[in-house]
Amino acid sequence: MNVSLEPGTKGTTRPTESEDMLLFNVTKLASGLIVAVVIGWLLVLGKSILLPVLLGIIGIYILDSTASTIGRVPGLRHIPRRGRRLLALLAIFLTLVLIGVFLEANAQAVAQNIPRYQTNLKALIDSTMAMLGVKKLPDWSTIEQTIAGKFDILGFVQGTLSTVQGFGTVMLMTILYIVFILSDLDDMPEKVRKALGDAETADRSLQIVAQINQKIGSYLSAKTLINVILAVISYVIMLLLGIEFAMFWAILIGLLNYIPYLGSIVGVLFPVMLSLVQFGGIWHAGVALIALMAAQLFVGNFLEPRLVGNSVNLSGFMVLFSLTIWTAMWGLAGTILAIPLTAVVMIILSQIHSTRPLAILMSESGELD
Repeated sequence: MNVSLEPGTKGTTRPTESEDMLLFNVTKLASGLIVAVVIGWLLVLGKSILLPVLLGIIGIYILDSTASTIGRVPGLRHIPRRGRRLLALLAIFLTLVLIGVFLEANAQAVAQNIPRYQTNLKALIDSTMAMLGVKKLPDWSTIEQTIAGKFDILGFVQGTLSTVQGFGTVMLMTILYIVFILSDLDDMPEKVRKALGDAETADRSLQIVAQINQKIGSYLSAKTLINVILAVISYVIMLLLGIEFAMFWAILIGLLNYIPYLGSIVGVLFPVMLSLVQFGGIWHAGVALIALMAAQLFVGNFLEPRLVGNSVNLSGFMVLFSLTIWTAMWGLAGTILAIPLTAVVMIILSQIHSTRPLAILMSESGELD
């Protein structure tokens, strides 16, 4: 190690410039990690407050894109942009209510058919065990008692109802936030300029917000279109195969496809299992599995790269890592919001000189806009 002696001192060393730089970088990295941990801790503690706000902001992106689409309709072009946003909010709200009512009604219908499915499943188990040469079969009532002893069915149902009620409360708060954000949205650029004072800084901040709008808006619009296409293809497949409640399962598949990687697989398993107990045959369930997975592969490997592309420009590792982190912090809501929120973080990091290398590492192509 190169050392230098100060005049008039004996045995005293002074760090070189490279050592000073290394110490500075280590200190900066440690500080960044501490800040990240603190922010994550605050996000976990403030979930009930921050989640409706973030959902409201993301909802604004969807409304703005929908309002632009409405503006291209010949008979609706004369409506002011604020009016088109409110019209889009009303349309989306009614759509969500109709989907919620439809899903609830079909879930109850599926529950009413459980005794019939149990009979078919018992017949399938009996035939399978007989084919394998098993002579003594357990009684179905014994199986039910064993399952009931292992799993708290009532607790599961109560927990599910509590989750649904909590989600309804979050959605109500989200709509309220959207309404109030919409009332200030058009005046926000001027407020930012007055608040920051410096015109250059204000314009730079507005450019960052515009970049976030473009990224998140294009991703959500393309992802929604892909999920609708996937739901339609899945509905046609299940209709041809004669699977009951085909529309219910198709909508569920489309909604779960918002969750990267795992959502589409989970969505397919429900109708496949229903096909198994509905027809009481493995062959029919196998055909359903192959056909629905083929639709998933077609949409995921052919349509999605062309429609979504690298709109959020996140690497595959970063998508999986963000999915894990946001799910651990915010549960199902974090799973759905992982991609948009991580894309926002990457855009902000790319605008700060000291954190821009992190944004480059998070990106898919290594290039930042």
